[in-house]
Amino acid sequence: MSSSRLPASIIVLYCFLLVSTTTAFNITRLLGRYPEFSNFNDLLTKNGLASEINSRQTITILAVSNDALGGLTGKPEEVQKGVLSNHVVLDYYDTLKLQKMKNKSVLTTLYQTTGVASEGQGFLGVSHKNDGSIVFGSAVKGSLQDTKLLGSVAAQPYNISVLSVSQPIVAPGIDGSLRPIASPPKASAPAPAPAHKKKSPPPVDAPAPSDDTTADVPAPSDGPNADAPAPADGPSAVAPAPSDGPTADVPTADSDDKPAKNAAGKLSGASFGFAVVFASFLALFH
Repeated sequence: MSSSRLPASIIVLYCFLLVSTTTAFNITRLLGRYPEFSNFNDLLTKNGLASEINSRQTITILAVSNDALGGLTGKPEEVQKGVLSNHVVLDYYDTLKLQKMKNKSVLTTLYQTTGVASEGQGFLGVSHKNDGSIVFGSAVKGSLQDTKLLGSVAAQPYNISVLSVSQPIVAPGIDGSLRPIASPPKASAPAPAPAHKKKSPPPVDAPAPSDDTTADVPAPSDGPNADAPAPADGPSAVAPAPSDGPTADVPTADSDDKPAKNAAGKLSGASFGFAVVFASFLALFH
């Protein structure tokens, strides 16, 4: 009897180990212990993500509390599933492991396995702030990195870790109305030149200005009379030397006194002739 029961016990034990290995955790039951995450837990079940999470061996859930879900609960189911898929990281991360990670790391999410992710939509960026906090955000270029890590909710090392975050992480293109992306600063274009105003070409034939205002004037020589002809050796070589007396400007007797001498000569001759005629007249009466 006992020998026949032994194989049956081994089979039951094997099946139990197989089931426990295949289903290491149940996310619905795990989150059911925390009422503050009841809405998040319901969304996972409604969109079929709970079964996908339970089929994984190693997983990390970034859970959002009821008061931080915002308008996600009113979105279409495909939008809800896409956003929540970015809250399922395909590896085990607890708070200690995240703190030891290097700054600006990238995590792969369940949304990357859907085949519809593009331009980094299925990846999360992780950054360390100066105050020691850790933040998450979509890895799409220009996305905000401001979803804060609040702490650990539950963990089964190294199968599942549930972490609390401050708000939903929405990648651009999934639902851009929920979370804006950081717009890069626009470079200001240079102002166009006025069409009516044209540059006039510089004059071609104009000579270049000289540095000195007297550049065209011949340069003076060393002496003040350098251009004047050199004087002769004697003082009267060119012009007659002036006289020392006050009559230096009066003409000399050889030149200017000749008319006076001629007039005086003529007067003396006339007087002499008159005297001869007078003498002859007196002789007639004697």
